[in-house]
Amino acid sequence: MNKTERTILKQLYKGQSLSRKDLADNLSLSKTIVGKYINNFLQRGYLEEEKNLNGSIGKPQFNLTFHKNFIKILALQLKGETIVSALGNFYGDLFDKKVIHLTKFSQENLLNNIFSLIESYINNFSIEVISIGMNGIVDSDEGISLLSIPYNWNNLNLKKILEEKFKISVVIDNGANLMALREKKIGLGKNLNNFIIFNIDEGVGAGIILNNKLHRGSKFEAGEIGHAPYDYSKDALICSCGNKGCLETYLSNWRVVNRVHKETNLLLSYEEIIQRANEGQEYFVELMFSLSKAISHGILWTEYLLNPEAIIITGKITEAKDFFWKEVLRTLNNNLLNKNKNIHLIKSTYSSNSILQGAIYSGADYFFK
Repeated sequence: MNKTERTILKQLYKGQSLSRKDLADNLSLSKTIVGKYINNFLQRGYLEEEKNLNGSIGKPQFNLTFHKNFIKILALQLKGETIVSALGNFYGDLFDKKVIHLTKFSQENLLNNIFSLIESYINNFSIEVISIGMNGIVDSDEGISLLSIPYNWNNLNLKKILEEKFKISVVIDNGANLMALREKKIGLGKNLNNFIIFNIDEGVGAGIILNNKLHRGSKFEAGEIGHAPYDYSKDALICSCGNKGCLETYLSNWRVVNRVHKETNLLLSYEEIIQRANEGQEYFVELMFSLSKAISHGILWTEYLLNPEAIIITGKITEAKDFFWKEVLRTLNNNLLNKNKNIHLIKSTYSSNSILQGAIYSGADYFFK
């Protein structure tokens, strides 16, 4: 693919849906040259051309969009003892999704399963980019897992390992960052310039969009809100990071499940706990009220540091009914420095595919860099 071809496709990716005239004007190229390349792209199945029904009187305009099968990006989510994968396109559509549960947990076994999974796709599809979302601190520039506590990875250059083995471009990022990217592309952050996505799952993390771009910090540690101190008591729980009383020890799904089991001897799933609270069962309502204080603590940290247009909450906790969110907002508003404003808090519909879709968009962005 030559420079002009890539420039035209990059302009289409940025604009999503443009006419030949739009491309010629935007790139300062003649309509003849643009038409030559577009016709070639249409023949090769890269693009589709549809009549613009909203066009003005006169010669009709035809908008160009990418064919859904133009580029295939392989997305992987490394999620504890589970690896989730799927193919995707520029529109975030997912297909051929697979899930692997590791029976033997070790670095060697994890890498071997990643290799086998990638090989199964490469044998059947033409893959342009492999995009990976994972936990911990990730140097997204170099593709290095700087610190992953669940995998015991320190400075593992996963990008180099995979690119040398498969000869395919690899991009890697923290899962919360990819969730924020997804929200910016197709979700609640689409029309926001600055927002934070606050993800509460098996861990707690934040993805930050500043001036329409992902903000990772100088050492790629921005958004690790789950490790902000919350409980300073002598009985504070030890976090996976080794510190005591981190916000994550109070809010993460599995910690809540363990807490309920310890206090009631009931072994319930996180979904069942939320359901019982929604039904008004007293213990579970009080439990949720205690969680509202913790989540408010994390939100206030991010609000005071970055003052975003909105904070988007995601995770299974969003399935809690209004009694919980009214308490969260009450706590937030009572503790705001400026009593004349309100925090714009938005609940995102929980989706298990959020990180995978974010990885697809990250891979598409990388393809055009």
